[in-house]
Amino acid sequence: MPNTLTAAATRAALSRRAFAEIKEALTASPRSLARLWPRLTPLERAACWRLLPAGRLAEAARALSGQARWQAYQSSSIECLAPLLEDAAIGARKFFRAPSRREAALLRSGIKR
Repeated sequence: MPNTLTAAATRAALSRRAFAEIKEALTASPRSLARLWPRLTPLERAACWRLLPAGRLAEAARALSGQARWQAYQSSSIECLAPLLEDAAIGARKFFRAPSRREAALLRSGIKR
């Protein structure tokens, strides 16, 4: 996957369970998630959000609208990704991470605006 994310490329990578590709692209450009957000399904949004590396989450969150931050906050549970993980490799969960308390607070602060 190129470092420039598109909705189609993201969708294709998710269907192949190529989570590392998306994580790499989001690491290179976390703000691109805000551009993609409206074109992704709720499951795709949750997957991309959970694939953001810790050091890039704040940058991505600042680029999202308040409504998008709320949707991201709702995807904090690994259970929301169950459809993607059902037929994925055993170690696929390692790519997804939950937001830290600090990151969750950042999301909630954006929701109040």
